[in-house]
Amino acid sequence: MFRKLCAVAVLLSLFGVIGCGGGGAEGGAKAKTVPFTGKLTLDGKPYGKVKVQFIPVGSDQGVRTSSAEVKDDGTFSATTYVTGDGIVPGKYTVRVGSEGDGGSTDPAAMMAAVSGASIEAFTVDIPAEGLSDVELKLTSSKAKAKGGGMLGQ
Repeated sequence: MFRKLCAVAVLLSLFGVIGCGGGGAEGGAKAKTVPFTGKLTLDGKPYGKVKVQFIPVGSDQGVRTSSAEVKDDGTFSATTYVTGDGIVPGKYTVRVGSEGDGGSTDPAAMMAAVSGASIEAFTVDIPAEGLSDVELKLTSSKAKAKGGGMLGQ
């Protein structure tokens, strides 16, 4: 009887040490997400079939990285834990991916970078209430050379 009680006590101790895991960036509780949806454009046209990563900046570095699969029409919805659940409020570097980054699978989009339509990273601030229907405006290096607008504005 004593051996059984000891075995149960050891098992309960292990469960307490191992825990169930919270699923957060550091294994703790999941941080609250807010909506972040919009449209990605390149030189004023919808830019789709790419993956966008939202990488925490500065004091927000303990926050989990988010991403979005951009559709053909340029629309996106940020994902942190499960598809379309949103993003944790804070400041992020926005990085538009390529096939090597798990992003574009469209040959035309992949060739755009080779032909001078390279895209630089920029930042975005997500407020506590989130953002909806935001336009992330990208400008290719070709358009910049012709006097195009600022990247990400």
